[in-house]
Amino acid sequence: MWSDIFGLEFDHFENWGVSGAGNICIANRVTECLVKNNITPDDIIVVQWSSHIRNDYHTFEYLTDGPDKEAGWKTKGSIFNYLNVKKYNKKWLDTFFDESSYAMLSLNAMYSTQLSLENTGCKWAMTSIGDFSKLGTDFTVDHASYAETPNHPVDLWEDKSLLLPYKDKIWNAKFNWVEPIGPFAWNRMDEMYWWENSEDSTDKELWCDPHPSLNLSIDWLYNKLKPALGLDNTKLTSQQLGWAKECALLKENTNNLDAFGELASTTLPNYKKSYRGY
Repeated sequence: MWSDIFGLEFDHFENWGVSGAGNICIANRVTECLVKNNITPDDIIVVQWSSHIRNDYHTFEYLTDGPDKEAGWKTKGSIFNYLNVKKYNKKWLDTFFDESSYAMLSLNAMYSTQLSLENTGCKWAMTSIGDFSKLGTDFTVDHASYAETPNHPVDLWEDKSLLLPYKDKIWNAKFNWVEPIGPFAWNRMDEMYWWENSEDSTDKELWCDPHPSLNLSIDWLYNKLKPALGLDNTKLTSQQLGWAKECALLKENTNNLDAFGELASTTLPNYKKSYRGY
């Protein structure tokens, strides 16, 4: 991920990202990070927002049953993800889910987080996996089981939108937004990662993981994020080059996503990915 690659350039780096997290979880984790750390103008914080159709919840206690037994944030991606079929059934959706409301909750999370970061005096930037105003319709690459792409085109700022007042509050010159990484990568499909269907050994058709490949992550980091932060983007560090070469070698040797992830987590030097915070 671009964040871990970026972290190789610093004496101290923390990745607070959680796989599958929604925007309410992200905002809460930024707040927790600010509470637990003495953030100063010498620090840099980058927040990457997710899609609006995710629902996260938190428990300090270990649960007794179900797929999410661990303490901490429960994050499984889209409400309509195959992992969430039993949890978010028709009764739950009819009772709790309203898409416009979920978009509003995400926008509230973004704006309040911006104000919190402004208050620290640190250097910060924000980005997202897709253009949030498109509400997932620009997810041109979406593995069917992830279910992040809506069925109908939606524009958050269409005429008479109830959410229009948020537009100039969140996306303005005062706040530093960086081009979404998703469309940046999805325009270069030949450089994305393609994998075999591990559930069916006879199915040789490859599928594309919508997450950017390591090379595309590096390209976005150096050509979009670092210039936005006013940082030098002239060359990669030796460790970053080492990661790029190692991942290229691993990808040559496997088309299985799980195997690739396991190998990368154990072979990349100085890779430290663990759950942070409550």
